Amino acid sequence: MPTLSIPDVRFAGLAVAVPPVEEFSWSEIPNAERFEVAQRRGETPFRRMASADQCQSDLCVDAARALLAELQWHPSEIDLVVMATLTPDYPIPATAIIVQHRLGVPKSAAAFDLPSGSLGFLHGLQVVASMLSPGSLKKALLLTGEVSKTPETSDCATPHRAIHGHSGSVCALEYVEGADPLFFDTGGDGSDFEALYMPVGGVRNPPRPEMFSDPNGVRFASEYVLDVARLGARAHDELPASMLRVLAAAGLTSREVDACFIGQLPLPIEIALRREMHLPVDRFHGTIWEYGASGSGTIPLAMLARTASRLRSGWQTSLLSAIGPGLAWGSALLTTESIACPELLEI
Repeated sequence: MPTLSIPDVRFAGLAVAVPPVEEFSWSEIPNAERFEVAQRRGETPFRRMASADQCQSDLCVDAARALLAELQWHPSEIDLVVMATLTPDYPIPATAIIVQHRLGVPKSAAAFDLPSGSLGFLHGLQVVASMLSPGSLKKALLLTGEVSKTPETSDCATPHRAIHGHSGSVCALEYVEGADPLFFDTGGDGSDFEALYMPVGGVRNPPRPEMFSDPNGVRFASEYVLDVARLGARAHDELPASMLRVLAAAGLTSREVDACFIGQLPLPIEIALRREMHLPVDRFHGTIWEYGASGSGTIPLAMLARTASRLRSGWQTSLLSAIGPGLAWGSALLTTESIACPELLEI
């Protein structure tokens, strides 16, 4: 898709809910020998992991209630609810329609899911903004985050793998004539989809009983495959150009960006991207260690954790970029002014 701008849509607020911190032992982590340096430093691993009966939708509902209260929006005003996630409550129906009911959003509102990982926040923003921009719909909620209860198969474990970054994020958008445009640049290459995918569970390769009983056979139906080296290489190749295109569309340079937020990537790739974009450390935010990687919730969680004060009190120009399953990638640029930002909720 070409780089584009979407006018007349205001980013009105952001809220995030996370489980409380839980410390645990290095001995509980697979391949813990890879973390010898951290162990020698005396660092304690921790996680924010949802309880057995807790889903992403539960965290999103609590965050949405806090955000609606601060905005002084009544649920009856909401015209659109979109959930961007890889961890829905059920395969069907869409989790968004369940959240719609729980929040008391009118039955006349549109509600649907977008299956998307770390790129989900950007995809969701583009879809929601596109639907609001004509002015027929006035207010919308975009739900993102992850509560994954499945293992991951990776050829390159990292300390971030020890942190279960469960979260539920909600952002509010509204139609406002004359609002600063949102800028987007997206792309993808399906020839490399095996770098990040779930091989079992669809029509092409449905789950079979033996997949759950033979650990040395076909990958468990609950696993997904992540080739960190391939994903990192594509991120290095595609994201800087995507970010430059979206900046050019907005008529800005990287030096005029107040904050840059990157979807979950290996730390060496984050560092390379920051240097290539000539961004200082204090304006560049990747996966936040104390909250972990959280799929489509990684970027909104970083926005709240690192820039909440500025988001609440003034202008902020934010550059966003991520790569996810597909392989798909994208960037966005948005300008906010004194948005609603409730304190981070621990549920």
